[in-house]
Amino acid sequence: MFAEAFVRDRLIVSGDAAATIRNIAANDTLWRWGIAADVSTTLADVAVSALLYLLLKPVSRSLSLGAAFFRLAYSAAMAACAGFLIAPLQLIHQPPPGLSPTEVQALTGFSLRLHDAGFVVALTLFGVHLMIVGGLIARSTFLPGLLGLALALAGSFYVTNSLLRVLSPTLADALFPWILLPGFLAEGALSVWLCVGGVNPGRWLAAAGANDDAKRRR
Repeated sequence: MFAEAFVRDRLIVSGDAAATIRNIAANDTLWRWGIAADVSTTLADVAVSALLYLLLKPVSRSLSLGAAFFRLAYSAAMAACAGFLIAPLQLIHQPPPGLSPTEVQALTGFSLRLHDAGFVVALTLFGVHLMIVGGLIARSTFLPGLLGLALALAGSFYVTNSLLRVLSPTLADALFPWILLPGFLAEGALSVWLCVGGVNPGRWLAAAGANDDAKRRR
C-alpha cells in the first residue's frame, strides 16, 4: 500500500513520461523505498504461503499445497514486476549511449506500463490463491466459516478485475477501485483474526489427527 499509494500514485503522471521522469529524479530515495517495500512484501509472501500451507493442511493437504503454489507464483510475478520499477532509475542515471531524451522518456513509460501489465497477471494468481484459501477456511472447524466465504468472494473479484483489464479496460476502470474493496476487507479481517483470535487449537489438533488417521488407513 505504501509503494502504490504513497510513491507511485504521487510520482507517476499518467500520459506524461517527461513529468514522471522529473518526479522520479527529484524523489529518487522515495522511489527506491517504494521498490524496497514491494520486494520486502514479496519476501514476506513466500513465508506466508508456507505458514498458510501448514495451517490449512489438516483440511486438505492437496488443496493447501495448491494454494501455496499459486501464492508462490504470485510472489515470483511480483518479483519480476519490481525489475520494471528499477529500469527507470537506470534510464535516468545511466542511460544507454546514443539515446535521446525522448527515447529515454518512451522507454521509461513503456517500463512502467509493463509493470502494470505484470501486476494484473500477478493479481490473477493471487485471486486464485484467495479462492482456495477461502474454501479451505470455510470447510475448516478451527476458523470462522464466514471469513472463508469472504476470502473466496474477494478472490473471485481479483480474478474478475484482472480479466476485465484484458477484455474490457473501460469497464474495469469504471469498477476500480471498488471491485478490490472486498479483498482489502477480507484480507484485513483474516490478518486481524489470526493475530487476535487465532485458531481453535483443540479443533486444529483434532483435524490434524483425523488427517493422519486417514493417511494410515490408506
